[in-house]
Amino acid sequence: MKRTLGASLLAASLVALAAQPAIAATPLYHLVKTVHLGGPSRWDYLNFDQASQRLFVAHGIEVTVVDTNTDRIVGELPGTIGAHGIAVDPATGDIYADSSERRLAIVFNSKNFAQVAAVPTVLDADGMAYDPASKQIFVTGGDGDAITPIDAATNKPAPDIALGGSPEFLAADGQGSLYDNITDLSQIVRIHTATDKIVARWPLAPCLEPKGLAIDPAKRLLFSSCASGVMVVLSADTGAILTTLPIGNGPDAVVFDPANQRAFASASDGTITVISDAGATPVVLGTVKTALGARTMALDPASGDLYTVTARVTTTAPDAGPDGHPHFTFAPGSLKLLIYAPGG
Repeated sequence: MKRTLGASLLAASLVALAAQPAIAATPLYHLVKTVHLGGPSRWDYLNFDQASQRLFVAHGIEVTVVDTNTDRIVGELPGTIGAHGIAVDPATGDIYADSSERRLAIVFNSKNFAQVAAVPTVLDADGMAYDPASKQIFVTGGDGDAITPIDAATNKPAPDIALGGSPEFLAADGQGSLYDNITDLSQIVRIHTATDKIVARWPLAPCLEPKGLAIDPAKRLLFSSCASGVMVVLSADTGAILTTLPIGNGPDAVVFDPANQRAFASASDGTITVISDAGATPVVLGTVKTALGARTMALDPASGDLYTVTARVTTTAPDAGPDGHPHFTFAPGSLKLLIYAPGG
């Protein structure tokens, strides 16, 4: 059959297109900068304060303060031996950082990082969150199985909230509810912050050992990452599980980006799982490759940048726990901040 000129040109175009090298898809997020932090190669929570454009990194015996406009270290919060959680009071700018070894939440002035107060807390001070509804700072105690509420206006502690299990990450909805993962019970508790009372307790099966926690306050959804390699998405009002999604091995932190309607789960296997919350049901968008040990994370909600930290791995040992993820030994003084920006 005789071919027309148009058909011939179309065929030639298709052949030429097929011969061209494939164009790589634009990555979800890409590494834009690495900042050497040094100091002890131990770390836990990261906290980004949008008002001051500062990133707080708890590690070892101190909290390092990074100006994210310049990506330079601008100070340290001293005396925070066994540093874990950080929170900022938006009304005053005061910075709260805990010391698990001293069993204190230490309050620092935001201008000169001078100590303002030291507040006794529950045993093994760990995670921390500010609740705008009650204007309290809440400090979890991993070995104390409780939370210490602190009045941010007076820096006076209220009676501890007994949890019946070991707490992990906290999330406040801004409307008077505080949520906390109970890792050894595989549960989430909901706390009424006006009374500091537990008002609900929800099971997270098939999740084992919930770690990171974040909230989408608009859709009223909680995102809980689990050591068993899944993220459970559930209603912040009823506790009903909406879906369960696969994430990385050895997860820890979860953050939520309201502008882009995305949740992120960072894991020590060197991945950040990106989850879209734009549709009726959250789905996995993809995975960002980071670095081994980069298990904690913070988000700049204005730029969408992600921050994580790790150090140079020297040895790897398998974990005998139920999650089975490896544990690492890191070279002293090699702690570094990794900054990832959206898109290519």
